[in-house]
Amino acid sequence: MDVHYLPSNRHIKSAKEYILDFLIIFMAVILGIIANDTRQSYVEKTKAKEYARLLYEDLKSDQSAIQLTYNDKEWIESKYDSVEVILATKDIRESNEFIYYVERYLAKNRKFTSQDITYQQSRYKGNEPVIKNLKLNKDIASYYQLYSQYQAVESSYETSGKNDLSEIESRLFNPSDLAGLDNNKAIDFKSLVFYPSIELKPIRRDIEYLKFFYIKVDNAKKQANSSKLLLKDLMLRGTNIMTDLKKEFALD
Repeated sequence: MDVHYLPSNRHIKSAKEYILDFLIIFMAVILGIIANDTRQSYVEKTKAKEYARLLYEDLKSDQSAIQLTYNDKEWIESKYDSVEVILATKDIRESNEFIYYVERYLAKNRKFTSQDITYQQSRYKGNEPVIKNLKLNKDIASYYQLYSQYQAVESSYETSGKNDLSEIESRLFNPSDLAGLDNNKAIDFKSLVFYPSIELKPIRRDIEYLKFFYIKVDNAKKQANSSKLLLKDLMLRGTNIMTDLKKEFALD
């Protein structure tokens, strides 16, 4: 019995065709990788620019708040200095109401609070920094570290010597006169205390407690000055970072 084989239409590829198929697949993979990298790079750049824009707005807000706080610190520091001069003359009668007024500020404090939401959120979204510029990243971290130091200075003032101040007030001043100077509807730091519109009971001439009072006023003046120095540094660093952010990310 004869066996008949059907003619085959199967094409046997040449080596060139195999190479061409390989090159097509290889190029497809490479183009896919390039497209993915391009997309990822675009996403990262967009994310970095948005972060930079938000951080810039935070720093801009900080600049205004720092300036206001600095001005208030300077204002109350001059008042403390005047009280020191008066106490040093040992003649306090003519400045009785002014001393009452300034003493009431010893229990109050003007503190700058940073708008640091953008920076704090970025710290908890992984170890990879959003901004790739290492120097800029370092400057930003340094700014907020300095802010932490500033907070510590303010907190130490707010928590120290409350009992001492109460004792001074009870020894030297009339409590009801002092309490009547508080302004519960104040709109800013400078309006927290009413300046006396009438004569108040004379400050007692207790030499030891007047010395104690002088020390409290001097400490408050030094604290205000220390805060001013930190605020000035924060202002300068914030300004430099804002300039660098605008340059790095072409912010409007």
